[in-house]
Amino acid sequence: MTEKMLSRRAVLSGSFLRGLIKGVLPTFVPHLSAAETFTKVARTIPVHRPPGAVAEARFLTECTRCGDCQTACPHQAITLASERLRAAAGTPIINPVESPCLVCPDTPCIAACEPDVLTRVIDSPFPIMATARVVTHDCLAHLGTPCFSCSERCPVPGALNVVNGKPLIDASICVGCGICAHVCPAPRPAIALLPRLDRP
Repeated sequence: MTEKMLSRRAVLSGSFLRGLIKGVLPTFVPHLSAAETFTKVARTIPVHRPPGAVAEARFLTECTRCGDCQTACPHQAITLASERLRAAAGTPIINPVESPCLVCPDTPCIAACEPDVLTRVIDSPFPIMATARVVTHDCLAHLGTPCFSCSERCPVPGALNVVNGKPLIDASICVGCGICAHVCPAPRPAIALLPRLDRP
């Protein structure tokens, strides 16, 4: 019986969780070993980067942490990652709920980036930063209260429409700036943003 009981120390230290992840995740990523899967997952924590960010591995290697993009942003939307983000510490990030990207047409942050880890070499009119979706159980419009805050403030034409009184995001047009999440008046922001992982 004692052998089957969980060690309180193991739970508190996190070794139980690491063991659980190593045991379960390979079933979802069968071509990787448990150790490889855990390492891969640990290194791909989603980070909301400024527009035009290159692939994360290259970004972490080549970003000089100079802060020039942060200085160039006219809306103070770019901050630097804290030590809690470990390898990403000191690199530029965006916290959309607090201060979203305002989709500047001239993208001064990209122009200021000398290492070129923020780049205009993209396949869309404005770099895609994230994927947004409406969390219907938090959305006032979906709960019966008329609300158009997100659709009225969306800077990308056609990205956020109102259908039958409810907001609908067109993922093929949305750039993931986060303005909709920032202006959402719901007690808990009804827009979820997943930072783009497949950056060029």
